Amino acid sequence: MSCVEPLQDLPPEDHGGSRPITTVSPEAAPTASEPGDPKLETAEPAAPQLGLPKRRRLAAELGRPERRRPAAAAEGPNPKEFAGVVTKPWLVHVSSTPHDGGEVLRHSGIVIRWDKDKAWILTSYRAIFCTLDEKLYDPMPKLAVHVPKAVHLPNNGIFEGEMLLSNEVYQFAVLTIKVEAMLEMELPTFGRSPLYGDEVSTLALNEKLSMKLCRGTIKWLEEDHFVFLSCRLCPCGVGGPVINRDGDVVGMACEDTQQPTIVGITIIHKSIEMWTKFGHFARPRLGMCFSTVALLDLQRQYHLRYKYGINNGLIVDEVVFRSTAEKRGVRRGDVITSFNGMSCYLPEFEDFLLSIAAASLDGTNQVTDFKLEVHNLLEQAKRTIVLPVEISDGTEF
Repeated sequence: MSCVEPLQDLPPEDHGGSRPITTVSPEAAPTASEPGDPKLETAEPAAPQLGLPKRRRLAAELGRPERRRPAAAAEGPNPKEFAGVVTKPWLVHVSSTPHDGGEVLRHSGIVIRWDKDKAWILTSYRAIFCTLDEKLYDPMPKLAVHVPKAVHLPNNGIFEGEMLLSNEVYQFAVLTIKVEAMLEMELPTFGRSPLYGDEVSTLALNEKLSMKLCRGTIKWLEEDHFVFLSCRLCPCGVGGPVINRDGDVVGMACEDTQQPTIVGITIIHKSIEMWTKFGHFARPRLGMCFSTVALLDLQRQYHLRYKYGINNGLIVDEVVFRSTAEKRGVRRGDVITSFNGMSCYLPEFEDFLLSIAAASLDGTNQVTDFKLEVHNLLEQAKRTIVLPVEISDGTEF
C-alpha cells in the first residue's frame, strides 16, 4: 500500500485567459462640464518583474466544490462599478532606489493609517531589496512614496519613506511618511480575504500616477498561505491592493509571475496588530508543511474518499527533522483530518494559527495543545496525536 503521491507542478490551465488591463489617466477623469465615468484605455501586461517564490508546491487543478463556488456566474466586474474606487486617494506609488544609483524598483502601495503628522503605507517587502534577485541593500535604499492627492504641495506629492516593519514570510512591508497637517486622506474599506473562485481586481499606480486595473479570479491552487490570480498584474502592481466587486480591499499582490500570488488582508492585519502590540511577529511552530485534500485532482480525491474514507483535511508534505511532530510519529504522506476540531483551507488555517499566537503573547490563550486526528495511509491506521503549542518568531513552520 503506498501513500498519496507528492503533489507535482502542472502547466497552468486557461481559466478564461487574462482580461484586459484598464487604465484611468488623470486627464481622462470626469469634469463638471463632462459628467460621467472616467475614460478607459487598455494596456498590455508588463513583462515579469520578479522571480518565482522560494518554495512552490502547486496542487493540481480540480473541479470546484459547490460550497466554495461563487453564487453568481457574472461576466465580471463592470469598469463603471470601479469608477469610484479608482479615484480614491489611498492608492499610492512607491519607488525604491539604491544609494549607488542602481536600478529603481517601482511598486504600488496602500494607505492603511493616516494621522495628523504621519501615514502608514502597506506595500511589498521587496521595497527594501532594489534588485530582482532579492539582494538586500546595505544601507537601506532610498524609499519614496508618491501621493496623487498631494501633487499641489511644494514637494509635488513625493514623500520620503521610512521602513517601519517588514515580514518576509507574508511578503509585505509597512513604510511611514511625514505628512502635512492640512492634508486629509480617506482610508480604504477592508473586506474578508478572498476565497477560491472569487472574482477580484488588482489596482496599480505607475510612475506617471496613472491608475491601472486588471480583473481575474482566484485560482484553485495553493502554496502555504498564498492564493493565486488567474491574470497577470499591471505594471507596478506588486504591493498593490486586490479588491472585490464592492471595492473593498481583500488582499495585496505579492509576486508578478505567470500566476501572481496574493496574501489575504486578514493575515496582514493580524500580523501588523501583533507587531504594533508586542514589537515582533509570532506563529505556532508545527514542524510540518501541508497541502489541502480539497485541492487535489478529482482522481486522488476519489481515491482518498472511497479507499480511506477521507473527504477533507491536510496532507503532510514535509516534516521537519527532529521536530515534535516527527517525534510523535507524524510522517510525510499522512492526512490530518482534524486539527483542534477544524478542517479548512491553508489561508484560513494561517488565520487560525496567527490568532493562537496573538492570544499566547497577550496571555489570554487557553489553548496549550493541538489535538490532531492523523491517518497513516501506509498502515491504514488512524490515531490521535497531541502537540504542545510552541510559539516561534514567525519564520519557522
